[in-house]
Amino acid sequence: MIYRLTIDCFHLTAEAEQALQQFRQDRLLGKSRIALRPGGLAAAVEHYRDNASPPLVIVEDDGDEATVLERLGHLAEVCVSGTRVLVIGHVNDIGVYRSLLSRGVSDYFVAPVTAAQLMGAVEALFSDRASAPRGRMVAFFGARGGVGSSTLAHNVAWVMAETTGEEVILLDLDLAFGTAGLAFNLEARQTVGELLGEPDRIDVQLLDRILVKYDERLKLLPSPSELRSWPPIEVEAVDKLFDLIRQLAPLVVVDLPHLWAPWVVHALEQADELVIVAQPDLPNLRDVKALLDGVGQRRGEHAPTHLVLNKQDAYKKTQLSAKDFEETLKVRPVISLPFDPIFGEVSNNGQMLGEAVKNHKLAEAIRQLALLVCRRTPAAAGRRVPAGEMLTAWLKKAKLVK
Repeated sequence: MIYRLTIDCFHLTAEAEQALQQFRQDRLLGKSRIALRPGGLAAAVEHYRDNASPPLVIVEDDGDEATVLERLGHLAEVCVSGTRVLVIGHVNDIGVYRSLLSRGVSDYFVAPVTAAQLMGAVEALFSDRASAPRGRMVAFFGARGGVGSSTLAHNVAWVMAETTGEEVILLDLDLAFGTAGLAFNLEARQTVGELLGEPDRIDVQLLDRILVKYDERLKLLPSPSELRSWPPIEVEAVDKLFDLIRQLAPLVVVDLPHLWAPWVVHALEQADELVIVAQPDLPNLRDVKALLDGVGQRRGEHAPTHLVLNKQDAYKKTQLSAKDFEETLKVRPVISLPFDPIFGEVSNNGQMLGEAVKNHKLAEAIRQLALLVCRRTPAAAGRRVPAGEMLTAWLKKAKLVK
């Protein structure tokens, strides 16, 4: 079975739509998420102006060679790096085929195409584990202990699964004090501490077997939460865990401990999106600056680092403002969350905030943060504004940022 692909298909003709419907029902794609949309190649270009592209895009176009090449050029401008493209065309010419392959197209089919042809191309691209697509990894790290980084990681992971309709894995790497299992009221079959202690045992089948299922879309790999002497964690072991677990779901949330060790630094650098959580006070400001000056500089422009201020107004006499952080760090906090005991209340019941109080202002703020960091739009939604613009507009309306 080909593991958990996300594929977008843009058809023009009824024949192509029928073939894609049959393709979607193939048993080898039983764990994949496949979306069919009308409009062909031109529609794909417009769609990815506002949405992140998946590992594979299948497009149909009825234009001549020059038109197809021009539209593919526009598609390349809006797709993320690593996206594979299969083209269904209406020009039966070997020159067109060679020209498209030279431009980076994975394969070209002359209409009418069959489901078997499409399946053969997908098998060739993704059956090899080395070429399997990797899920987007979002890491949460607290500037200091007790700022609520784990709570936000848990809630964002749950919201991602609920809102996007995609599978999400929450990985708790705080071996001594992790709370993912407690927060979701789940018992682990085997913990991440045991895996990292014996990295040679880790493979996709083992991970798939020991992941704890919370619901149809969210799975957890909890920490042992035991005060014992764990073997030193090697960077290579963490890297292998990340590589394999990202083959199991399109979205992975990693809750990192407040610890400075080579493997933690490696995780901070490797995450596709890094969320630094801080309380609005002077010690947190100092530590966020140190993180941004160190790890932030090495992450690069294509791996965003987001700052979230949490527990605002918990200590009004000593707190700094979001503007203080922005002026000092030259980084604007994407969100400022007020202190609210409701997090503790719902946590005691083994629930996430969005489960217990869907219409709460904080629940909606976390939803918008989740959409921003996973670069997705809500499932079954039409064309929307980019997630970053949507977050900013909503937060201004809710008065969570200025």
